[in-house]
Amino acid sequence: MQRHGTRLLLGLLLGLQVLALSPAVGAAQITCDPTPPAASGATPASATPSPAAGVPFPDEGGTVTVFAAASLTDAFGEIAAGLEEDQPNLDIVIETGGSQTLVTQLQEGASADVLATANTSTMATAIESGLIAGEPVTFTGNRLVIVTPLDNPAGIEFIDDLANDDLLLVVANESVPAGTYSRQVLCAYEASGAAPEGFLHGVAANVVSEEEDVRNVLAKVQLGEADAGLVYASDAVAAELTGNPVTVVDFPEDVPVTATYPIAAVTGGDADLANAFIAAILAQEGEAILAKYGFTPPS
Repeated sequence: MQRHGTRLLLGLLLGLQVLALSPAVGAAQITCDPTPPAASGATPASATPSPAAGVPFPDEGGTVTVFAAASLTDAFGEIAAGLEEDQPNLDIVIETGGSQTLVTQLQEGASADVLATANTSTMATAIESGLIAGEPVTFTGNRLVIVTPLDNPAGIEFIDDLANDDLLLVVANESVPAGTYSRQVLCAYEASGAAPEGFLHGVAANVVSEEEDVRNVLAKVQLGEADAGLVYASDAVAAELTGNPVTVVDFPEDVPVTATYPIAAVTGGDADLANAFIAAILAQEGEAILAKYGFTPPS
């Protein structure tokens, strides 16, 4: 039986019922790093199938615990459900949250077999902490988008509109990948010469909340507590598939918005179960489900 002991999912469900999400924080600090956005802290991660590809689950099954970035909630949930249906003795526990939060939990002694993060720099931190066994594999990609409530009450049509007066904007905290990517996108646009004067200052002044993970950003927009939020394309697709759609506004084509997702076995976990789960993610069926939820092939 699949157990999604997902703090994020429980929090989202409660939030949708009682509107209990984190409070506003006022104007955000958006500091632009001179490093180009594409260089977001890369760590060795192969874009080709690792030795885990094609590895079956043990006949006796077992319990595999997967720590996964919040944006993977729905896709990993569907993949896990299919695997459990095919293998009655297999139990998959998916724990989702902000990538950095998950790594911190591992550093503090939490147990897991697999770690999947939404950027390479967070995986690098896990490697440096001795938490990763073997070499991470880049298994999918994503891209950042602007989302608004379905009726788009603030009339957001372009990135410039994020700096409009009296706009309520929600972003992820800069400690998690979605927050890092958001700041890189905004800084890249500011530096491009196409942004209106005072763009970055206006956007920062409009930030009313910085969330601990990207799904809380999405939830605030769905609840109408924000006029706009910066999330992954996969989050918008998941919102559509679960019957609570949002309006999507794309960033300009020349602004870098792509995200890279590595996955790896965790030191001290069950290597056989971990490698089998990673193999399932790399398999055609896993790739198809990721694509269904708006993820892109690894680059």
